[in-house]
Amino acid sequence: MSKKQELLNKLETIIGKSNVLTNGDIFDEFSKSTMKEQTHPCAVIIPSDKNDVFQIVKLFNDVNGQSDEKFQLHPISSGKNWGYTCSEAGSDNAFLLYLVNLNNITEYDNTLGTVRIGAGVTQKQLYDFLKEKGLKFWMDATGSSVDCSVLGNSLERGFGHTPAGNHFEYISDLDVVLGSGKAISTGFRQFSDETKRFASEGIYKWGVGPYVDGIFSQSTLGIVTEATLKLIAAPEHYLPFFISTQKTSNITSLIDRIRELRERQVIKSCVHITNLDKSLQAALEESDWPLSEKALSEEIKKRHTKAYMLNEWTASGALYGSIDEVEVWKKKIKRTFANGEFKVQFISEAKFKWLKKIAPKVSKLSGLKVDKTLDKLNSLMKLKRGEPTNDFLKSVHYKLTQLPPDNDFTKLERNNVGLIWLAPTAPATGRNAEKLVSIVSEVLKEFDLESAISMTVLTPTAIECVISLLYDRRSDSADLEAEHCNNVLISRLIDNGYLTYRFNSFQHRDYVKYYSSNLKSSIQEIKRILDPNSVIASGRYGL
Repeated sequence: MSKKQELLNKLETIIGKSNVLTNGDIFDEFSKSTMKEQTHPCAVIIPSDKNDVFQIVKLFNDVNGQSDEKFQLHPISSGKNWGYTCSEAGSDNAFLLYLVNLNNITEYDNTLGTVRIGAGVTQKQLYDFLKEKGLKFWMDATGSSVDCSVLGNSLERGFGHTPAGNHFEYISDLDVVLGSGKAISTGFRQFSDETKRFASEGIYKWGVGPYVDGIFSQSTLGIVTEATLKLIAAPEHYLPFFISTQKTSNITSLIDRIRELRERQVIKSCVHITNLDKSLQAALEESDWPLSEKALSEEIKKRHTKAYMLNEWTASGALYGSIDEVEVWKKKIKRTFANGEFKVQFISEAKFKWLKKIAPKVSKLSGLKVDKTLDKLNSLMKLKRGEPTNDFLKSVHYKLTQLPPDNDFTKLERNNVGLIWLAPTAPATGRNAEKLVSIVSEVLKEFDLESAISMTVLTPTAIECVISLLYDRRSDSADLEAEHCNNVLISRLIDNGYLTYRFNSFQHRDYVKYYSSNLKSSIQEIKRILDPNSVIASGRYGL
């Protein structure tokens, strides 16, 4: 009997045969990606709880410690890290540890706004939980699937829309299973056990002593099974805003002014900014999609831009506070952009309902797609109040040559969506934003791809730029061409001084080619101590 089969048999003993998958729908889904696959899993294993995770890691540690043939665990929370790694493991000898059942929501404090979440808790599950509690506190949501893991995205340092948009800042007190098989907790939780809990736990991110939470973010040093999440209090008043311009060159001024408003805390939320190509991908109804590998002609693009009332650049955010505070901040934003180059719109929930009511008649009279544009606007406004939605998943299907026959846009792998994300980080200045746009546009033009760019003013000092490479994986050599484009972009960005805040599969694979880190050897020493038998997902972030 092979070592692999022996391991499968032992796993079945621990968690049951039905939870060790080597075929079927889940296995097939997790064996595909939205880009050229690099690895294939040995099996998908589904623990029921934290104790199962502990027993599984212990088993792998024992097996690897007794044999030259090493098997690895690649933990995935939801498997929906689309465009970055999807559910792809770092090696062919990897078993996917699917943490979907670790979905308990506990220890909700309706005074302080803290809650304990497992790795399998999805955006929808947490939102529904908070809704049941009266939405006294809000979560922050990403524009990805409602079934994405809240904790998984936080550990990848993802971001969203509200003042709690910088997700890793809002988790603490992690429960972790190390590769050695040892279970630990961080923060003040390290001092608690089943017989004694400390009131200090879960309220102060830093705890006491060395702060170690960061080494379990974007790393393979341990499997985080649970954490405390700090929510934000529902504001007395919130008001979404949209700032747009018809001039491409105005990105410089737009970024500089938004940075100033963020610095002065007039705007406390993340501010998302999209260019016209990105807006087209998000706004267009399927009936207007090109259904072609070729980009839209300039004539068609102009027609759609007018019909959907789009702009060269559009920024969106929201104000959160008392009615009086929001009124002051609203006036400040208007004054900041009062030079005639920008259009500023504030759309309250009440105003949106009125616009929605008159939209069919206005659309009919004007010939513009007001109703369709408002539908997309509604989806964006949901995110500003922490409500997750699947509405934006449709946009990544934009370059398919044929649509899903069942109209289900939540199954990216099955639908053969080609998607690669690149996420360069730059100083929050107009000059840097302009330079990023120039680099990206130049490279994508070489590959005959639309320059679909979004930027998020995440903090007063940092822009996170997200570049989407969309294509149809069924097209001949499309995977190879997309990988080539990715490689050229990464090289060009690095040459110009911009690093990405998050890696996709190709960056993990080619780490040594692109990056030289004076920290890597020290982290590898820590890895050897915490995971002496290389149990957890080697091949990620240089580890």
